[in-house]
Amino acid sequence: ERKSSQITFRLHMKNGRHGIAFDKKSTGWTIIGIDKIPGQPFLRVGDTVLGIDGLSMVGLPISEQEAIWRDHQNRHVPLTIEQCFIKDLLPGGEAKERIKEKEIQNLKQRNQFLEDLMKDLRQENEKLKYEARIQKARTQRIESKENPWSKRSSQRQSAAMRVSHLHLYKQGSSEPTSPRGEPDLNAQPFSNLVYQWNVVRGQVDAAILMSKRAKKFMAKMTAIHKTFAANLEKAAEDERKKIESMKPGDKMNSCRDAFMMVLQQCTEMSAVHLRFAESVSTQVFIPLSKFYEVATQISESTQNAEQIYSKKLSDMLISTRKSERETQHMIDDLLRQAERLKRHKAPKGERVSRSIFHRKAPNKLHLKKLQTKTIEHMVKHLNLCAKASIQQKKYLEIEMPLVLTQMQSIEEMRIESFRKQIQNYSKIVEKFSDDYIRVAQDIQAFGAVIDKDGDVRNFTVNCAYSEGLKLPDVKYSLSKTPEELKGDVIVLSGADVFNLTLPDIMESQKKSYPELKVPKIIVALTEAIEHLGGFQAEGIFRVPANKKDLDTSKRSMANGDYKVPESTSPHVPAGLLKDFLRGLREPLIPEELYSKCVELSKSGGMDAKALREVFNNLKAVNRTTVEYLVDMVRDNTNNLCMQ
Repeated sequence: ERKSSQITFRLHMKNGRHGIAFDKKSTGWTIIGIDKIPGQPFLRVGDTVLGIDGLSMVGLPISEQEAIWRDHQNRHVPLTIEQCFIKDLLPGGEAKERIKEKEIQNLKQRNQFLEDLMKDLRQENEKLKYEARIQKARTQRIESKENPWSKRSSQRQSAAMRVSHLHLYKQGSSEPTSPRGEPDLNAQPFSNLVYQWNVVRGQVDAAILMSKRAKKFMAKMTAIHKTFAANLEKAAEDERKKIESMKPGDKMNSCRDAFMMVLQQCTEMSAVHLRFAESVSTQVFIPLSKFYEVATQISESTQNAEQIYSKKLSDMLISTRKSERETQHMIDDLLRQAERLKRHKAPKGERVSRSIFHRKAPNKLHLKKLQTKTIEHMVKHLNLCAKASIQQKKYLEIEMPLVLTQMQSIEEMRIESFRKQIQNYSKIVEKFSDDYIRVAQDIQAFGAVIDKDGDVRNFTVNCAYSEGLKLPDVKYSLSKTPEELKGDVIVLSGADVFNLTLPDIMESQKKSYPELKVPKIIVALTEAIEHLGGFQAEGIFRVPANKKDLDTSKRSMANGDYKVPESTSPHVPAGLLKDFLRGLREPLIPEELYSKCVELSKSGGMDAKALREVFNNLKAVNRTTVEYLVDMVRDNTNNLCMQ
């Protein structure tokens, strides 16, 4: 059989099965298989028994082979050499012709030569397989875009560790060796060092990945709070519009007012969530993002350095092992050639005959050249081993500590950054909780606005009126009184009372209220607040009033009607007082004195002299109005402090 450079011949049995096959490759002949053939007593080449009764005897000691052979002869009729060699088996087991004694002797010599050749070929075959594995691993590493020692690819890592294992382990040895070949009890294979690198690298990368996950979570939480704040504010605004579009009851409004206050607090809750999201973004998310960027850059630089150092050392070790194999191969070849030369120079009676392949005997000149070349290779290998040892020492003492120091700096920076961001987040959550508690307290206070008895009483009276049980009194329904018309008709004709200066207002009411030194609207509103129990109400100047009631009262007062109905909530006149002061065309505290007043309030203790100086710089009507408002607050200080 011919297959490219391979030639195979087989010895066939009578039944068509093959018993033994030989292959000829570029390195010589070798046995590639022996079949167990049931029904055949034995199989042998020359005097060497290869198998009996289908049992292979290759590799058994001579003594055991002879014992098995004698046992078989006692149980079977021995066959001739021709029958055993499967050359021409005739029916009935008779041989066609006998082989001469000289041919038998030649077969013995050939058999011995084949056994020696098979041993050499097995060794050479192992070396070829070893070189093929090395070349395959080297090709995979060159073609790979990433470092074979990187933990990102477990497959590449396993291949790299196997290559490193081949680099520093001799074939058939279980001990790590130095480049010179002597066992080193303190040394470890390069694959273990690569594994340790990967362990450290894996810990650092896992820590950086945790920071990345924390950063992403903070971003998600910030987005959730912002979305919740927007949805809450929109829902509260929509509900407020629906309630305002509903027709309120004639007398029962306390529950409605309380619910409007709750909706107002929903807007405050939305602002709390927005502040929380902004704080987390600026104080936690951004620092974590900056750390992740810096740590990633440092990690990539250490990884690149690790790849360069590891590749340099690996290439050096590969070159050393390659040189070792080539040199050892030359030594073995030299010794084998010397043995052949010695065998050909033996005495004539002891000289081994020429091999069946008719190889030429080695000459002494060729052997001398081979010896010189082998020594040169041994010297080169010795220098290469020394260079590899220096490279390993540099790797362990300089390069590896440098990379480990950088990895340690990443870990220290990560731990410090993470601890700081956790503390910042704790403070933000604490502030968030305080804001929520304040909102909850305000909402709880809204319950005091609901007046069950007043609503029921007003409802009863309203129902009585609706049933016609009592006719309403005929009231004076003109928009102005005779006294009011005695004043400035032009000023009182519109809503300008909420958008005038204090001197203009005083001038317009000079005829109607000559005894007043402050605007009539301020007196009417403060008296209404006190009469309706506003100074005992919760948050009189903080809780907003009903917008519809506020607009109605404002229109009435703009027309000169300063009377406030008994059923009005005290928050309505309080809101009108704030709107009046806010809408003055010239502020109660002029702009040129405002900044000085702010500085006095921030200084802690109020300087009486400086305060008196500011007070004296006010206009007469402004100063009188401030005194009136301060007296009102002072007289109700106890009630306001309880609020």
